[in-house]
Amino acid sequence: MTTFLGRHSEADDHIAQLVWLGHDVRVVSGGDDKAGVLEAFATGLDLPDWFGHNWDALLDALRDLDAPRGVPIELVWDHAASLRARDRTAFDTVVDILEQVADERDDLHVTVVTR
Repeated sequence: MTTFLGRHSEADDHIAQLVWLGHDVRVVSGGDDKAGVLEAFATGLDLPDWFGHNWDALLDALRDLDAPRGVPIELVWDHAASLRARDRTAFDTVVDILEQVADERDDLHVTVVTR
């Protein structure tokens, strides 16, 4: 499941509520272009050394994210508006990847914040 929040939404309250509910909240911030967003995911999620900074590698790395047993992961991609404005194709690709992984995993939910 993917939740989309806009620039006028209460994204910080949403994140705080997820933490309060006991979710393993992981926030990735920004990215102005393909390289920048891939680097943001690599650093924000502390992806493994084998991460190749391409779309396929991002998909594989997200599939392999570990979480404590029984604790849902909430992956928050925050400040995504810049990429959406500059490169809509790259933005749509990231959203597609996030939605694919969320559909494959029962323990992972996604929030995209376009502020």
